[in-house]
Amino acid sequence: MITTVEGLRQGQMVESIQGRDCHQFYLIVGLIGDKYLSLVDGIKHPLAKAKKKNIKHVRITMCVDKEIEGYISRGESLYNTQIITAIERLKNQHEEGGRFHG
Repeated sequence: MITTVEGLRQGQMVESIQGRDCHQFYLIVGLIGDKYLSLVDGIKHPLAKAKKKNIKHVRITMCVDKEIEGYISRGESLYNTQIITAIERLKNQHEEGGRFHG
């Protein structure tokens, strides 16, 4: 079980495993300290209202959306529609058994 944010990447997909949002997929858009993630899904938690979640309460996938990661690292504008599309694409890859896409 991963207990710190070390090695995680912006644009990486995670799945909530605790709380009311259990089984919801998010993309990491920020790291808060060494125990918390800033997460978005583009709908209930858009970019303007990112969710802060303890790393112990998510399942880390090895799926990373390089396009989203690039936008964030370059400080370029990112839109909720891009987040939604990226999560759907990564969920499909994850379900098909694709382990690492980055």
